[in-house]
Amino acid sequence: MSRRRRSALAVLAAIGTFFAGARVAGAVPSQPNDPAFGLQWNLAATGAPSAWARTTGQGTTIAIVDSGIDLHHEDLSGKIVGHVSCVNSGGDPSKCDSSGGDDDDGHGTHVAGIAAAETDNGRGVAGMAPDAQLLDVKVLSESCSVAQTDCTASGNADDVAAGIVYAADHGATAINLSLGNEVQSVFGPSFSQAIDYAWSKGAIPVVAAGNDFVLPSGFSNEPAIVVGALNRNGGKASYANNIGSAKWALMAPGGESDSGDSCSKDPQGVLSTYWLSNNAVNAYACLAGTSMAAPHVSGAVALLRSLGLSPQQTVDQLLHTAKPLGASDVYGAGALDVAAAVSSAPAPAGDQSTTNAVTPLSNPPATAPPQAEAGASGTPATQAPPPTFELPPPVNVPSGDATGGATVHTTNVGDGVPKGPAIVAGLMASSVAAAATWVFFRRPFTRPQ
Repeated sequence: MSRRRRSALAVLAAIGTFFAGARVAGAVPSQPNDPAFGLQWNLAATGAPSAWARTTGQGTTIAIVDSGIDLHHEDLSGKIVGHVSCVNSGGDPSKCDSSGGDDDDGHGTHVAGIAAAETDNGRGVAGMAPDAQLLDVKVLSESCSVAQTDCTASGNADDVAAGIVYAADHGATAINLSLGNEVQSVFGPSFSQAIDYAWSKGAIPVVAAGNDFVLPSGFSNEPAIVVGALNRNGGKASYANNIGSAKWALMAPGGESDSGDSCSKDPQGVLSTYWLSNNAVNAYACLAGTSMAAPHVSGAVALLRSLGLSPQQTVDQLLHTAKPLGASDVYGAGALDVAAAVSSAPAPAGDQSTTNAVTPLSNPPATAPPQAEAGASGTPATQAPPPTFELPPPVNVPSGDATGGATVHTTNVGDGVPKGPAIVAGLMASSVAAAATWVFFRRPFTRPQ
């Protein structure tokens, strides 16, 4: 069911070690000092920098239900309010382990950076919702071939459902689901029930539409925003599923495949934070796929909820302000325009609560970056501006050909679409839902040695 594809994953080494000092929450310029901001065409395409003049997502939490997050990454560690692993939970959120949650694949780290990387901190990249917090909910783990070259993160539907419920019970404003399995438009009961539960708790599920599949994305009844992918020119990405009958749907930047050279100079994919087992910390990569499109919408949800909009008002505002692109069964409401959504959002009435209270976990994920010393008035002391520097040369990761035959451990996906026949976004029929293999929406690659 999938087409044979080749792609390259472009990984950038750490971009700088200088810390610019503490930033006052809510104060983010439209041209932040993150060194790679100029390469983030995706943020400009959504209008996020214009939206930051009014809201930065303060007081909200985005749950990344994924492969985990690099808990020590320079652009993420200070944003993580909790971390947990629901792998092998058997569908029971009470068995999610708060000692886990670290990434072992890179996908979750990349998604997290798109949604809410530290912004205007003189390091790395900027995020859609600069002041949103991140809740790391690991539901998939990586496995590799005998030769340790072809790797993928996978899991099962029950663990994913447990992760959704856990996120909803621990204060998530948005729940990002850049993952799925073989049949995008048919869902099992545990997943659907978890989506309904999350909505009832005030969280907005955001789901990647999937790549390279015959069937449309589904979600005709579930209260979730389905997100398709656009390329850098604003057209439908080559791999992106049609939206189909989704109840609520948008398109957002997902990009196309990059080489190492294009990632560092003129990205066609989405540049964000990344994790590599053979790279120290603070890696960055260009990936492409509906996996990358979804966190743009999760970030937009955080921005609007921070203004005091209810979950339904937030969804309505995003759909109403989207830029029409064509048929709704292909493009949904159109392209995400968070600048228009934020600028036309009603002012909050009184002291309206913007999100569920976050339940802190007992073990903080990582030490936050050092803070600037306070001045005499209690405000952050003035810091010297960060030094200017260029992105270092990227590290090229060899590409791998797609193969047939889905297996329990499908080949890892590097920038948008997994290897194997039909392995992305959704759930299989209810009779096999619990055993269905879940993977991510990005392109295949071979793990570097």
